[in-house]
Amino acid sequence: MKFLKSYYFMLSLLKISDHDFRKRKFIITLNALTLFFLLNACNKTGNSQIPDIIVSNSAYEVVEDAPEGAVNIVISLSNSSDKVVTVDYSTADSTAKAGKDYTGITSGRLTINPGQSYGTITVSILQNPGQSQDLFFKVLFSNPQNGTLTNNSLKVKIINVDYQNLVWSDEFNESPLNISFWNYEQGATGWGNNELQNYTSSLDNVHIDSGYLHITALNPSALSYTSGRITTQGKKEFTNCRVEIRAKLPEGKGIWPALWMLGANFPTAGWPKCGEIDIMELLGHEPAVVHGAVHWDQNGHTSRTNSYSLTSGKFSSGFHIFSLIWTPNRLIWKVDNQQFFYLNRTTMASFPFSLPQFFIFNIAVGGNWPGNPDETTVFPQHMIVDYIRVYQ
Repeated sequence: MKFLKSYYFMLSLLKISDHDFRKRKFIITLNALTLFFLLNACNKTGNSQIPDIIVSNSAYEVVEDAPEGAVNIVISLSNSSDKVVTVDYSTADSTAKAGKDYTGITSGRLTINPGQSYGTITVSILQNPGQSQDLFFKVLFSNPQNGTLTNNSLKVKIINVDYQNLVWSDEFNESPLNISFWNYEQGATGWGNNELQNYTSSLDNVHIDSGYLHITALNPSALSYTSGRITTQGKKEFTNCRVEIRAKLPEGKGIWPALWMLGANFPTAGWPKCGEIDIMELLGHEPAVVHGAVHWDQNGHTSRTNSYSLTSGKFSSGFHIFSLIWTPNRLIWKVDNQQFFYLNRTTMASFPFSLPQFFIFNIAVGGNWPGNPDETTVFPQHMIVDYIRVYQ
């Protein structure tokens, strides 16, 4: 240590005795060590220590249809600094391509001012409907100033939500109904809507014929109705998917067909906390109009709905494709590929639609919404389903 060397030099000039020297050497050594540790402690608790610029080893993930349309990458410092910390960055293609899947950055600079602990880099994400796989690109870092990079690159994963991969379907080509997919729900309890029908597992109410599922509502005697209701509960449950159901619908006053979904946690959470997605509902006295809806709990039962009307004809006259596109951020309803309803999770304080749901196909007779059948209602009424297909 320079301080001690100077002290030894002064001692030699003063010709201090060996005994005094040893005593003073001990005292000065203690004082010098104390000064060293004090200075070192000050350096550690101050802001002059050069920080690490922390670049994550893990990939950032962003959903293709993120509401903000971008991924925000947070770059943090290991400790705050009393100097401006900067680092240059750019993007590089991997499986994701700039201009097609994301907006490339050729030259950028992140600045973290004194006293701040992090900065944010924003990269815009582009929707690419033709892409069916998750994609990756990189953010490259260079030229750090007043900081030390922990990594010089970071991977960003774009999670695809176009859902092109068929993961499950029932084409209803084999009879009887496939019980590895479907359950029969039975009973005449009103089903929470004051419905009139008794659901059965009879072939009169549910059967497959020539590659089509038939759900049939009957009126076997005055004020007595039977129908069919099948579910995939506990067998086929999905989240974040694209659903297509090709079907021909019944009609008539008091007839209420539905193709819908209910949260798999319904037995424990109950309704509406489990969430309900109605892909298609029709009121039989309005045979050219279908409805899409959601129901959930937000300080009590809350719902949103919209409808789609044919420009000509009725839904009982031919087959139509009813679709739901369900992403982590959006729900989209379509009829014959025409969008008619759109729901963004950012507009909902509570969003239960991130958990799996199961399918329900049924025809209700009567109830709070459609009203009861009258003398104009003709029986039997059939909902005929060609297929259900689920893509992820």
